[in-house]
Amino acid sequence: MIFTGFKRKSNQIFFNKRITKFLEISENIISKEVKKVLIILDDISDKEFVKNDLLSLFNISEEKITILVFQHKVAKEPTSEEIISPADFGWYGKIKSDKLKAVLTNKYDLLINYSKVDNIYSNLLLLQCKAGFKVGFKHLDNRFYDLTIDCNSNELELFNKELKKYLAILNKI
Repeated sequence: MIFTGFKRKSNQIFFNKRITKFLEISENIISKEVKKVLIILDDISDKEFVKNDLLSLFNISEEKITILVFQHKVAKEPTSEEIISPADFGWYGKIKSDKLKAVLTNKYDLLINYSKVDNIYSNLLLLQCKAGFKVGFKHLDNRFYDLTIDCNSNELELFNKELKKYLAILNKI
């Protein structure tokens, strides 16, 4: 139990040292139109609603949407491949999980973070993901996002409508 606190602190140290480098790298990735989407959630019950809502709002196929669900505590045998936890991260921000490494090596045109609270592991994902355009809630750390939408984190339908409106203005969809 005591080592989880040390591990989280080592990840925070890694995060603080590398944030400017990762932000410079993310600024170099530019995408014109949304074709591949990565979604980060922290509540598995929102998964189907978010996926169906995005499929109805955007003209992309279901195969082009990748979903990661972050949960602090996971059963020994996860019920879904999309579930990630602190166990998938090693010391100093290292990614241990092969499934997570595979997701992070792909390039995405749009990353949407539906997390309700800021945590170090979601931030590590945001930094290490190769995404052309990143979107999140206004109450989250805005250094990572190209667009933040000011609404409550439980108003997912409003968030998606605003997202579609702004992506249309920016000629991303």
